[in-house]
Amino acid sequence: MSIPFTIFEKYMLLDDKPAYPMDSFRFLLFSGRLNFSYFAASITTVVRYHPMLRSIVRQDQRGHFFWEEVDCPVFIRKIRGPIAARYPNPEAIHLFNEPGFKVYFVEERNQTSVLFQFHHSVSDGIGEMQVIADILSDYVIRFQGDVPPENPRNLDPELLLQRGSTGLTLKKYFRFFFSSAVTTYQLLFRFPTPLAPHVPLNTNIPAKDYLAFCADELTREETQNYFDRAKQNDVTVNDLLLCDLFLTMGVWRKKWFVPHGNPCLRISVPMNLRTESLKNMPAANAVTMLFLDRKERDFSDPDRLLKQIHQETDWIKRTEQKHILLLSLKIRDRLPGGINYELKSQKCRATAVLSNLGRIFESLPFMRRHDGRLFIGNAVLEEIDAAPPIRSGTLISFSALTYANQLRLILRYDTKNMTTEQANDLLRIFFSFLKSEPTNE
Repeated sequence: MSIPFTIFEKYMLLDDKPAYPMDSFRFLLFSGRLNFSYFAASITTVVRYHPMLRSIVRQDQRGHFFWEEVDCPVFIRKIRGPIAARYPNPEAIHLFNEPGFKVYFVEERNQTSVLFQFHHSVSDGIGEMQVIADILSDYVIRFQGDVPPENPRNLDPELLLQRGSTGLTLKKYFRFFFSSAVTTYQLLFRFPTPLAPHVPLNTNIPAKDYLAFCADELTREETQNYFDRAKQNDVTVNDLLLCDLFLTMGVWRKKWFVPHGNPCLRISVPMNLRTESLKNMPAANAVTMLFLDRKERDFSDPDRLLKQIHQETDWIKRTEQKHILLLSLKIRDRLPGGINYELKSQKCRATAVLSNLGRIFESLPFMRRHDGRLFIGNAVLEEIDAAPPIRSGTLISFSALTYANQLRLILRYDTKNMTTEQANDLLRIFFSFLKSEPTNE
């Protein structure tokens, strides 16, 4: 099966650099031992129903990219070693030579960890979590001694041909012409400030330790208080997270650096484009990015900032701004130099990324421990970490997810421009806002 590229997939492919691989990660930590043979069999079985995970990139005579399915084993590496290492050192994915999906399986005594690595061209965060849920479901059935059903979610590969539609007709564009023009100007001509003083590096030098994380989570009570706070303010949890992240960056920048002037900070937010008609689509990129800009002077009044963010996200939804990035990329790709011309400039496109995956694995019909964590065979899924890529100029990306009624934040950071101490401090400040204990440092 050959599948044409979408404009967003092309953007992800061309923005992949040796120093900043376009990789997305999902890390699962289990207490207890998983059966490796069963787990590997589940991975192999599930990948059969997700064509993007077993495809490589080809180019036709006109230079257009397309996906071509290949018949090769899934990359599954078994490692025996300390879980304290937490994240096995992954190898960058080269889509012209191999599929964009790898799995690292680590065993130590009575613990197991699994690192799933996806190239961001083949799937977005929601698609990745669906793949992992499929694998866990298949594994539990095998562990119980039963035969997993064929294609349990009735996945339809033909739906992949619909994943690149912007959904924005000319009628809609001109209906929201002024709003769309504002967003287009923001994307093409306004560049934000990196989180810290940043000198673009040679992106052709391969990364050595590009997978650097730190993570923490709220208690169940603190999580409920945070969700209640969003309701009391008549905003979404995502609005509240965006507000707290802006405030966090402001406090952190004052502590570690002396900001000059009144710089613009930008948060990039993935937005799902799946509709009900695409619910049976295999893993793919059905996502766009939204961008919120704020000046540091806006952080002096947190209540006003939250209200403004809610008004802006509501405006984004009402005026269908989710389509503008894809439309802008299509227009830019038709101009001299194409998308690649813009990417070579290494200009900062976002100060930070915030990806909220919501409640994780709530629909899986497995037994749960008293604290809500899932039994996977005779092991328990203790923690889930997730992180989108980081780019040159975008030094940090946050993932938020709620598992077993606890909100967890994972920070992935650029080790070339931030120290571990600085990253841990950034996460600490963020949590002080989540717990309504804002720091004045």
